Amino acid sequence: MLTPEQLATTKDYILRRTKGLDQALLPLGDPAGKDVLVFGCGLGNEILWCARRQARSALGIDLGTPRQEALNAVMADEGYAEFPYAVHECNVHDLALDHPGRYDLIVSNGVFEHVSDLKGVLNAMRALLRPGGRIAIYADGLWFSAIGGHLGKYNWEHLWMTPQAIKERFPERWHAYMNNLNRMTAVDFLQALRDVGALVLQFHVRSDPYLPKLAPLMAQIQARQQVSPTDLSITSIGCELCFLEHL
Repeated sequence: MLTPEQLATTKDYILRRTKGLDQALLPLGDPAGKDVLVFGCGLGNEILWCARRQARSALGIDLGTPRQEALNAVMADEGYAEFPYAVHECNVHDLALDHPGRYDLIVSNGVFEHVSDLKGVLNAMRALLRPGGRIAIYADGLWFSAIGGHLGKYNWEHLWMTPQAIKERFPERWHAYMNNLNRMTAVDFLQALRDVGALVLQFHVRSDPYLPKLAPLMAQIQARQQVSPTDLSITSIGCELCFLEHL
């Protein structure tokens, strides 16, 4: 049970994070009139976005235990209490077995940089789509970008700092740093798409906004990492996908 202060803070977070989804996700997949699956729903920002964008329904899945108090409160505040939505603790593979061919659109925002089995997840998503269905993925903070370590203090800190220094300075982030980031590059993601035979309807990359600060750090980074400046320059990818059977 959230305290009133925690509830207010979480509601504010959901509302703030939802504001950017028109820019990040809408060009890749419009939920209007669709049954939508949100892969990695977290606190439910994309659920609220789906309701605002007039989706038919939305299901959010996440590996963490969902806490819906704040989402339910925001949905009620915003006038979407009757919108058909649910949030489940579930992996996408089990969902694909239980509910194949159920969704018109699968959206994923800020999750694929954490996915360890890219091909397995993409294949599970394939099974969940109806004919005409689409997948919209936005992944931000790729591993070699300035914020790729998800530590939040310095640019490219996870590349030029030693692991020991990271563990000492960010003890609360150490587990996530070691276990919840997949070190994916844009090329790795494209290769996974090739391996599963996905059709790429759109593919966008965004250059790192901190690039002007990269040059002074290159010697430190290259002393510890074998990395192309190309990978250091890409902070996010966005794509719209489907498979042959969905055309």
